[in-house]
Amino acid sequence: MSGELYVGVDVGTTATKAILVDVDGQVVARGRAAHDASLSAGRVDPACWWASVVDAVVQLGGARARAVTVGISVHAPVLVPMGEDGRPLSDGYRFDAPGLPGLVSAAATAIGSDALARIGNPYTPATAIVVASRLFEREHGDRVGALRWFGSVGSVLGHRMTGEVAIDPSQASYYGCFDVVGGAQWLAPAAAALGVSLERLPPVRPSGSLLGPLLPDAAEILGLTPGIRVCVPGGDTPSAAVAVGLGSDAATLLTLGTTHVVTRLRTAPDARNRRLLQRAHLVDGAWLAHGATNGGLALSVGVRKMGGQAEGAVADVIAAAAALPPAEIAMAPYWLPHVIPERGPLWMSEPATGLVGVRDGAAVETRMAAWAVIEGVLFADRLVLGQVEGHFTGPIRVSADLSGGADIVQLVADAFGRELRVVSESHLSALGAARHAAAAEGIHIPADSAELVVAPRYERRNLVETRWETWRTHRAARLGS
Repeated sequence: MSGELYVGVDVGTTATKAILVDVDGQVVARGRAAHDASLSAGRVDPACWWASVVDAVVQLGGARARAVTVGISVHAPVLVPMGEDGRPLSDGYRFDAPGLPGLVSAAATAIGSDALARIGNPYTPATAIVVASRLFEREHGDRVGALRWFGSVGSVLGHRMTGEVAIDPSQASYYGCFDVVGGAQWLAPAAAALGVSLERLPPVRPSGSLLGPLLPDAAEILGLTPGIRVCVPGGDTPSAAVAVGLGSDAATLLTLGTTHVVTRLRTAPDARNRRLLQRAHLVDGAWLAHGATNGGLALSVGVRKMGGQAEGAVADVIAAAAALPPAEIAMAPYWLPHVIPERGPLWMSEPATGLVGVRDGAAVETRMAAWAVIEGVLFADRLVLGQVEGHFTGPIRVSADLSGGADIVQLVADAFGRELRVVSESHLSALGAARHAAAAEGIHIPADSAELVVAPRYERRNLVETRWETWRTHRAARLGS
């Protein structure tokens, strides 16, 4: 038993991460590969996911031949029209696909209050991605006859590995016709109201359960053993929650990636929720409440607007911001980080970004702009944190890649005015996918409990609070609320 290893694969918005762990939770190898994909048009080529999965898994090296199970975590929501052979019929549709907001608004009136209560989410493009089926029908009418499934990222990758099509509750929760409150089935009345046949929706199967054996051709490409167990993929943030053992009495979890996500675990769903993102967890009898911002994407866009195009430019900007003395911070402008539409609880259908608090025509020094970008991203996170937590003021667990240093988490602690317990595993969702897959076989890999405690610098508290209130004022003036 001690020689058996577990593969975790995390297919994120911009990159895939793979990890190889043993039964004691020791990491044997890691791999990472970026997607060759653009996020600008709300669409994504599914082929980029498989290509990056192969690249990341191959980086695990020869030890991967000892793997006995593959666990998968994926980003959501994305809708992928699939044919009978499981192949995508078009690019996938993201929540920010052009034309989707209007279709979702119209669909919401047809759903009915009873179904909305079971869906347990505000009805938006981020929680009703199946409505993108109408975009597919409008844009690819010649392919509608070949349609078999409206799948997810996990559906596509699971089929490529096993030949089976399925979806887990954590991904289905954002379709807009799934019983999130019940957590186990499609809602026939909601699907009918949307004009979507239940036969076009993938079978709902538990996260981490056996999807099927790894196909020989996929095994050869990945360098894994044919026939090993491949589990039903689950959501990436739920997988991160599994990796750290997030419980009902545990701290809030903040994951810092392309999207920044604040997560709280619930032991019962909230049928009245119309503010946060709510989904079924990978763990039976649990639900997750999320708040999300464009976080890492907003940061990279802000850096590019400052002229930072080279690899490592974001890390350089973080370092520059961390080195800025308080006297200069006090003089810095402010930045709104809403570079694309925002999901819950901010629910912004249009971007709102740019420097504010600057006189027309006034030049802004690069280091001042760097501070504004970092601060704007973290203040948006703080805004979301307050709405997700309510009156909870306990510890915040933060998942962050510290390979470039701990400057970012110190800046987070300062911006929030809260102590952080930082989990520095750079492949946390991949680790959670491996851990969850192993648990389905009765193998309990320990949760990642290695934490770095980071406290806010209290000598900066007054400065931070003053800038926080001013940022909120500028944001309200820009958004009209």
